Amino acid sequence: MRSLNWILSTPGDCKMKNRTLIEKQAESIADAIVDLVERTDDPVTLARVEREIAGFAQNDPAWEHVVNSATREMLVWDGMTKEGAAALQKVIHGHRVAIQFVTEMLYLLLQDRMLNDERWWPIVLLPTKAANWKTPNWLILASERQGKYFAKSAAEQKKGYRLLTPGAVGVKSDLLVL
Repeated sequence: MRSLNWILSTPGDCKMKNRTLIEKQAESIADAIVDLVERTDDPVTLARVEREIAGFAQNDPAWEHVVNSATREMLVWDGMTKEGAAALQKVIHGHRVAIQFVTEMLYLLLQDRMLNDERWWPIVLLPTKAANWKTPNWLILASERQGKYFAKSAAEQKKGYRLLTPGAVGVKSDLLVL
């Protein structure tokens, strides 16, 4: 499995024309993901994105999106095209959608594809209005426990941490939040 971090940090990994085409395709996929999340106005699993967004997923070769935290490497999703992995990074880290960490149970209840990887941290995508915290890495609908961590970062005046007032969205996945 290739990691998205690898493709974005390897200079000259493809020719300029190919890179421009990949970036255009990634932007198109990113727009489709944002449209799906906003139109749904409910939590959207990455398995649903995989099913409904053309060009997002493929089996071989597959790419993954990994986030490195201070304590571990977190796998966000795998089985994507290079363009799909780039699109996921654009929508999450570009603050175009909000995320919410959930338990594997939500994916199980929805009979969605689950990742068999100990690094996997399941998330759902939400409209940006659902976020209660803005961080340097993402907009997030944080649990109370996560909110305490972000509040500490904000109190320490770490750049990019800001409490938000979340707006209403459809059904919430609060019962299955980490």
